[in-house]
Amino acid sequence: IKIKYISLVNLIMDKQVVKELIQDELTTSNLVRELRLLLEAPGHIQALKEDYAKLKALLSEGGNASEQAATLIYDFARLSQHG
Repeated sequence: IKIKYISLVNLIMDKQVVKELIQDELTTSNLVRELRLLLEAPGHIQALKEDYAKLKALLSEGGNASEQAATLIYDFARLSQHG
């Protein structure tokens, strides 16, 4: 299977929001570099916050997914008892 990303955040946003350090890329120096960006780079931090806000808005479209799923299951179960 060929996919652009493995992180759920990146897959949903269809862009690299979070750095994916996979297999040989997970080195001490790469990890330190990414952690410094997260902790010390205001521009990087702001971009990450904006992307997460967009992700939250995207995932919130259509309302509360858990509540909707519970309602559908409840209604199905109730109708199955009477049917």
